[in-house]
Amino acid sequence: MIIRLTRATLLVTLVLLSGVSLGREVPAAELVRIQDLVMAGEGDDRFRLSVRSSGPLPTSSCRIGEGANAGWLILEIPGAASDLKPAYDFPGMPVGTIRVSLPGGPGGTGVKIEIPLRGASLQGWEATAEGMVILLTGSPAPAASPVRGPYRLGVGDRLEISVFGHDDMRQDLEVLADGTVVLPMAGVVPVAGKTVSEVRQELETKLKDYLVDPQVSLDIKDYKSQPVNVVGEVRNPGQYYLKGPTTLVDIVALAGWMTANAGSEIILTRNEMSSDKGVQVRQIVVRKADLVGSGQTHNNPLVQGGDVVTVGPKQYFYIRGEVTTPGQYPLEDEPTLMKAISIAHGLTQYARKKGIEVIRMVNGVQTKMEVDLKAIEERKAEDIPLLADDQILVPRKRF
Repeated sequence: MIIRLTRATLLVTLVLLSGVSLGREVPAAELVRIQDLVMAGEGDDRFRLSVRSSGPLPTSSCRIGEGANAGWLILEIPGAASDLKPAYDFPGMPVGTIRVSLPGGPGGTGVKIEIPLRGASLQGWEATAEGMVILLTGSPAPAASPVRGPYRLGVGDRLEISVFGHDDMRQDLEVLADGTVVLPMAGVVPVAGKTVSEVRQELETKLKDYLVDPQVSLDIKDYKSQPVNVVGEVRNPGQYYLKGPTTLVDIVALAGWMTANAGSEIILTRNEMSSDKGVQVRQIVVRKADLVGSGQTHNNPLVQGGDVVTVGPKQYFYIRGEVTTPGQYPLEDEPTLMKAISIAHGLTQYARKKGIEVIRMVNGVQTKMEVDLKAIEERKAEDIPLLADDQILVPRKRF
């Protein structure tokens, strides 16, 4: 079933029913999990956004926002759990950064997905056995990053300028704080934000008042206007300067690549200017496995001048007590309590499944949860996702 919209539609809501009756309380173990968002172009300015889930979606809504949220497509799935990242970027698509939130809070149920429509129009949607498909039309989004096209000069860049046949005019100039350079005869020339080709043409035009057919040669001697800091678990952390379109993989490679102690996530932090809120700090979280293995553009974003790339260290959980191989294990691939026990090669014959303790620090305070593994195995309770530095204690049976 595909719902089609007319242009006059300002607010649309769809209730998707997939065998879950309204009002029925769904056991935690039966919750559908929202696993991924994927967006692709289909030609003729048509785009498809897929919400992938572990099964048919429960009761859900899809609407276009009103008031301050006008221009946003809002999906709400109150009866589902989430494996999604906080934000998704799809360069070249007619949408902005997609935001994911959990109205029910961490550990609760409910997923809210907010999609800024950047020139896109909602055409309809479709419920599938593996989630939901949103149909959009619109022109591909223009490049958001200033380094997608030819390199544009900025403050601090050093230029080597010469004029054929006039050795006395050879100059090494730095782009000043006001974005200009000063060249004899040409005077003060604004160059910040311009390409080398644009500046060369402008200089030749100015020099025609003094020289016959001036031939200007212009090269960038030193790139200094677009710094990116790379910190954490890389071989050569430090500040690097963009010389053109540079992806996250490119900048990590410049820093000597990740060390053996690198964790599973890379965080790209940048300051973005908002017309209504001023400068906003935004973080893009990229999984190392997606960055290295998928080859998909949205998993390898372009970096911008001023970005900070943080490669965090490996994180661990600890398991002790009645498991075959107690010890410290890397926190990878979003492990749960059941996965952790499997990683530790299972329970011993003396293990007691009821009363397993998960100890973790929350805001500097140690907390303790008691978990019934048997209830999880019987799908009467939801498995427990693990966090960094969690300690699992499997008790011994009482005889």
